Amino acid sequence: MHHIHYPHILNIFGACMEPNNYALIVEYMSLGSLYDILRQKRLQFTWSDRCSIANQMTKGINYLHKLPRPILHRDIKSLNILMTEHGKGFLVKVADFGLAKTRHETSRQSASGPSVGTLPWKAPELLKMGRHTEASDVYALGIVFWELCTECEPYEGADDPTISAFVIRGDRLNIPTNIPKGFVDLISSAWAHEPQKRRNCQQILNVIKAISSEIDENKISQTNIPPVLKKNVANSDKTVSPQQRSQSSERPKKRQYEI
Repeated sequence: MHHIHYPHILNIFGACMEPNNYALIVEYMSLGSLYDILRQKRLQFTWSDRCSIANQMTKGINYLHKLPRPILHRDIKSLNILMTEHGKGFLVKVADFGLAKTRHETSRQSASGPSVGTLPWKAPELLKMGRHTEASDVYALGIVFWELCTECEPYEGADDPTISAFVIRGDRLNIPTNIPKGFVDLISSAWAHEPQKRRNCQQILNVIKAISSEIDENKISQTNIPPVLKKNVANSDKTVSPQQRSQSSERPKKRQYEI
């Protein structure tokens, strides 16, 4: 990946290949990962900030997908979205290409071969041992968008089998009602159950541009108070935990994960 140079892709300057001392030399990103920023509550993002962050990370993935030999990242997650201060805002770069493959290489994967990626960001087709495509990367982006908007950890406290069963059924994380409609649409489309129903990265960028215009026109509040997810709403007819679902033999209409 050292030959790839793009403003929203982390630069790799060198590598150490000594046995037991493998290391990469990469550019410094002062704020660290989006995951840590959100977990530690170090920054308060406005919706304009969130829009910019989503735009920059999507540009990075879109660049990879549009290369002459398209590259699939295959491990998109907030831990691999790095940030640094840049003027009055932030510069965002996509990192960690340890699992990246060209689309041609990925197309040769056996359906029964080992799956890659990190579970909370894994698309349902990958959980069923399907082939990784650009749409699988987009699904992972959708989970990161959800993290960016809610400042919560996906599936916090749930075990791996519970998460897998929940996603394969077509259920998704709860999207709070105080998230702007444009972001709700952005998230919902990105993590659609059927890969062909997900927007590609270029289409996502167009949606983000429209959201940004709404922010500029003050149609979306610029409050920097992070949204709050409802907790312990076990009696809600709209929200239910994977654990509760696994205890029931019913197959109710699509519901969302309780945080």
